[in-house]
Amino acid sequence: MSTLRASHTRVNRGDDGEGRVLIEFRLLGQIEVWRDGGRVEVGGPKQRAVLSALLVRAGRVVSLDQLIDDLWPGVPPARAAATVQVFVSNLRRALEPDRPRGAPPSLLVTSTPGYVLHAEPGAIDAHEFVRLAGQGRLALDDEDHELAADLLARAEALWRGAALADVVDAPFAQAEAARLEELRLACAEDRVDAELALGRHAAVVPELEQRLAEHPMRERPRAQLMLALYRSGRQADALAVYAEGRRVLSEELGLEPGAPLRELQRAVLCHDPDLAWEPPTPMIRETVAPAAPTPAEPGDEPGRVLVVDDSGINRRLLVTALTELGHQVRVAEHGRRALEMLRDDDYDVVLLDLLMPVLDGYSTLSAIKADSRLNHLPVIMVSAVHELESMVRCIDLGATDYLPKPFSAAVLRARLRSSLAAKRLRDVERDYLRRVDEVVAGGPAGLVDEAGRDDVVGRLARRLRQMSREVTTREAALRAEIAALRAEVDQVRAAAPSDRRPAGAREPCS
Repeated sequence: MSTLRASHTRVNRGDDGEGRVLIEFRLLGQIEVWRDGGRVEVGGPKQRAVLSALLVRAGRVVSLDQLIDDLWPGVPPARAAATVQVFVSNLRRALEPDRPRGAPPSLLVTSTPGYVLHAEPGAIDAHEFVRLAGQGRLALDDEDHELAADLLARAEALWRGAALADVVDAPFAQAEAARLEELRLACAEDRVDAELALGRHAAVVPELEQRLAEHPMRERPRAQLMLALYRSGRQADALAVYAEGRRVLSEELGLEPGAPLRELQRAVLCHDPDLAWEPPTPMIRETVAPAAPTPAEPGDEPGRVLVVDDSGINRRLLVTALTELGHQVRVAEHGRRALEMLRDDDYDVVLLDLLMPVLDGYSTLSAIKADSRLNHLPVIMVSAVHELESMVRCIDLGATDYLPKPFSAAVLRARLRSSLAAKRLRDVERDYLRRVDEVVAGGPAGLVDEAGRDDVVGRLARRLRQMSREVTTREAALRAEIAALRAEVDQVRAAAPSDRRPAGAREPCS
């Protein structure tokens, strides 16, 4: 089986949700489809080309005319449309062999003016490769070299050969294969950067020598090989690699090496101390709690915290601060991933960044509060946007608090204590309601004796009335705070209407 993540396309065999199957689509090599661990026969070259054309545009409608052009870029045969329709019908039977006659397909569906193939990104190896390579690049930018090397190696491991190998003659496949191959080379070069930062100089030399033999014009792997050789005590070999690159560029293109490569050659010649390797600063792992957390203050009680932020640096800073306070911390890189984690596990509070490229804080907060399983969770919005309008909007959407960056550990501790206390009070409230239901129903916690049941219900009802008053008081205070914030926003608007800028706007350059 492949290393694709678990979110493959799922197809139900019945309305009860039982008997689900997993389908994987593989483009990084010959075209393959796997269903419940078994390989699916998807037909001859033209039929495979139809499947490939739909997969590279997964989730989008591909017109019948486009599919005809993909298969016959010159003059199509007279019955081209009917032939494509037959291919689609065959593919439907192959992908969903258990679909009852007359039942609509769920994977490859008709959508005017053509067809659309529905597949989760994790079910297509090319999509999964791009995702892992992108995450690896972000980790590299954040100087988390261990994580970067792992993610980028996992991305490379998905490849089984040249992309779309058995349909590469089709023009659409040529363009897509070229795009994926360029991403593959960039991914490998990113991984080597991570390996070099980790001190694995000698280990990457053979790989880089082979890559340069295949791509002699690429200057980045040439520079990586020079650095790896130099750090391995092979200065002369590093200079020879530069000389060979200069010769190739001159003979093939009439060009000199680029400025970065020339500067590296100069640094190698003069033994520039900046080329020496130094062990990287140990990264704080986001899932590992420190050995000795800061002693808790009175009223503190550790909880399970989900940190949601697209910046690796910000995630590490928050994880460090939270684990030092004794909390268990998990992280999500964007809102969509956060919702998946919240639905799969239990948390006490969410720290949610406001501005993210994938499902921003506003949208994520709205989704949390719209989900009956999650809406009891306190959400603290964390943002560098110091605008009252953003604060009001977040509170309106149901945020418990709004934490502007930068903030101190003391402020973070106080905000968390308040939110956790509110959440635990709400948990007690929900537990009391559950117990009342059980007592009234005579269930697992119920009482058979009517007098005893009335007594318990009476005591629970009194406690619920007390808690209801507390909740009402909290909500009244929150409404007053929102009203005050709105009034302040209105005053700012009235005082300087021409100075308003969108959230995150910068001052013009002088």
